[in-house]
Amino acid sequence: MSRASRERESTQLADVPDLRTLFATSFWGWRLIWNESAGLVIAIGFVTVLRGVLPAALALVIRALVNTVVAQINAGVADWGALVPWLMSGFALAAVEAVARLVNTYQTLRLGDDLHLRVTTNVMEHAARLDLAFFEDPSRQDLVQRTQQNTGPRFAKLVLETQTAATSLIQAVTLLGVLAVIEPRVLWAVPPFAIPFFLFQWRLAQQRYAEEHARATKRRWTAYHTSLMTSPYSVPEVRLLDLGPLLVDRFRELMMEFRSRDRALHRRNLTGSWVAALLTLAAFWGLFAHVTLQTIAGAATVGDLAIFAGATGRLQIALEQVIRSLSGAYEQTLFVQNLREFLGVQPLVASGAVPVDDRTAASIRVENVSFAYPGSEQPVLRKVSFEIAKGETVAIVGENGAGKTTLAKLIARLYDPDVGRVLWNGVDLRELNRKALHSRIGFVLQDFGRYEGTVADNIAFGDWRRLLDARPQVEKVARTARVDRLIGELKDGYDTLIGRRFGTVNLSGGQWQQLAVARASARDASLLILDEPTSTLDARSEFELFSRFRELAAGRTTILISHRFSTIAMADRIIVMEEGEIVEMGSHDELIAASGKYAALCALHRRQLPW
Repeated sequence: MSRASRERESTQLADVPDLRTLFATSFWGWRLIWNESAGLVIAIGFVTVLRGVLPAALALVIRALVNTVVAQINAGVADWGALVPWLMSGFALAAVEAVARLVNTYQTLRLGDDLHLRVTTNVMEHAARLDLAFFEDPSRQDLVQRTQQNTGPRFAKLVLETQTAATSLIQAVTLLGVLAVIEPRVLWAVPPFAIPFFLFQWRLAQQRYAEEHARATKRRWTAYHTSLMTSPYSVPEVRLLDLGPLLVDRFRELMMEFRSRDRALHRRNLTGSWVAALLTLAAFWGLFAHVTLQTIAGAATVGDLAIFAGATGRLQIALEQVIRSLSGAYEQTLFVQNLREFLGVQPLVASGAVPVDDRTAASIRVENVSFAYPGSEQPVLRKVSFEIAKGETVAIVGENGAGKTTLAKLIARLYDPDVGRVLWNGVDLRELNRKALHSRIGFVLQDFGRYEGTVADNIAFGDWRRLLDARPQVEKVARTARVDRLIGELKDGYDTLIGRRFGTVNLSGGQWQQLAVARASARDASLLILDEPTSTLDARSEFELFSRFRELAAGRTTILISHRFSTIAMADRIIVMEEGEIVEMGSHDELIAASGKYAALCALHRRQLPW
């Protein structure tokens, strides 16, 4: 191995958890398994022990059968009755072993299904509690990748490897006991070969884990390249730009790197395994030769010789399986640590205890707020302060990157400010119950959701606990948001399945945005935040939305973020932002008269120039 390879391997192994962490993870994982299916674990344990002792018991029965046959041959008699008990016992043990193996497979599959459901549910439930900032932080995406990488099946493999190791260990110990009675030297033949092979497999398990741990970012790249080639949203441009060959080459380069590294590990495993197998085989055959000589000399029986040959073969397989399964269980525990690490991440935006009972329009006060995204030293907002009265409609305008959307997300408490505070009806957002707060906010994001499902579902998701099974209420929301005509033109109306993955109909961007506005208005919200609500609407749809805007905003405080001045003109007050700061504030007429930033933006808009 070259120096560079050794340094790479050393760096990767630094990612392997220490033994203390490993034991804690193992205890945590087995406690989860026990809590999920304690009865099934007990049943698996019973069958595991049974399968472990059966080979030795069968060997003893065969030994007795062979000795009985030899004795009858030497005596010149044929007593069938003396053979029947041993034959029946051997058949019964072999049948139990076969059935136990099948039952064990059934139990393992059942437990695997239970664990996959439990673990995947835990991941989804925990993800629902984490902050938006966690998923937007690139440094966290590798952890998400590792968590998603077959975590449920890893638990099933952990159980299977542990069970196989236990079964094989019991088999090895019992067979070793039987063989030791015939040839005590067998006890000394096992450790010199088993211990180095165990350490070799243990180290190999660490290297396999370290390799996969280090690949998380590159795994995400391969998934990204694949998605660009297969997603209906990216395929058109990929075709037009002829990016296919480039993306395929980049994908192939990464996968070939993985294959090369994996082949090196496979070769190492093969080399170590055949060396250990040959040495162990040589030791056992040397002992077998010795037992053969003892049998000829009369110091051992033919039955001893018969089972020594068979039992040493099974013992060698059992020992190899014990070592491989123990290292396999260790490797699966390392992967389970990824899940434990993910579930250990705590949300930074903690929920307060104060309820949000007031169902009227909210007043908002932003006090000296500054904010920078995690991992960035450049603040997005700097000392922002303003107030919004109950029922007031305020527009926030500014060029791209001015901090408008970030400010809206802070007001919705998707983030907490680094400095300053945001108050809802005079109460700091940090003190309010977060779920209750979010239930009082209707928010149309720039990247609004396009949910695969029916049209009715897409609207009802705005307040699904109340609306999912309340079709009349959904239809009322659709009429208020003026999407009822759009829905009426669809073949199955509200039951039309929409989307490109499972749907029968795909909507235009503007139609999806109309549904997003309807979904936000479906909430009995005190605050309505519309971030570019007309960016993909045509002129008629925009006019229809504006004609109902006052009805949508009635009884609510409303924040509008838009580049379209037809939208902004509907606001009671306008806040102008530039580079994370508020530079102007006032009504449309006041800001035009001031001839400042807002007036300049209006002039550019009238000349139809981008800004």
